Amino acid sequence: MSTKTFNLSLPQNLVEALDKRAKKDYSSRSDYVRKAIVNQMRAEETLENLLDRTNKKGAKLGIKSEQQIYDIIADK
Repeated sequence: MSTKTFNLSLPQNLVEALDKRAKKDYSSRSDYVRKAIVNQMRAEETLENLLDRTNKKGAKLGIKSEQQIYDIIADK
């Protein structure tokens, strides 16, 4: 896999926190950021898939508003 280098500007306190976490994880700053980005993208994809499935299921059940969902949760 080819890589691309780019600059990233962060506040000093965030850089210090990043370095501390990377050291604790026994990884470099780049490796830690790479893993964090991959994890975030996977989490977003998982959430998008979940929302797609719940929207489809809601449509099948005739749910057309968020209020209907709140009512179901509240057992109204």
